[in-house]
Amino acid sequence: MDRAKQIKETITDPRGHIKMPPLAFVVCLAFSALLWFFVTLSREYTVTYDYKVTCTDLPAGKKKADVSSDATLRLTFTAKGFEFLSPTFRDGNRDIQLSVKELVKHKGENLNSYQFSQTEITDYLRSTNQWGEEFVGVEMERPMTIYLSK
Repeated sequence: MDRAKQIKETITDPRGHIKMPPLAFVVCLAFSALLWFFVTLSREYTVTYDYKVTCTDLPAGKKKADVSSDATLRLTFTAKGFEFLSPTFRDGNRDIQLSVKELVKHKGENLNSYQFSQTEITDYLRSTNQWGEEFVGVEMERPMTIYLSK
């Protein structure tokens, strides 16, 4: 009990007010933490996120599309830290809708299976301009295959 009284007397004056040095320390600590936060988020970062793929806009006569590679794509983005706080990059919004009709335009619409390279998928996603300047590209180990069925 004697130690608690001694500590209270050290940080307060006789009227019970907190002495300035401990209060100044807390204020400076909070200010430096806030400054660190803003400096850290103002830097540019490159991150990779997994996006779930769903196929839309199927060619005439096709009713279902199945995607290989577990139906996910790894997309790489480069942007400032503040931009990664936007809802676009949150877990719940990591879904890509690929228009099969647009993807197969140059390959013909009468096939049941299509393969797309990393470059083709990257070019397609850039043309949709969903992410703008932040989008860097797609990382794929093997070509993505879309199987269409009647």
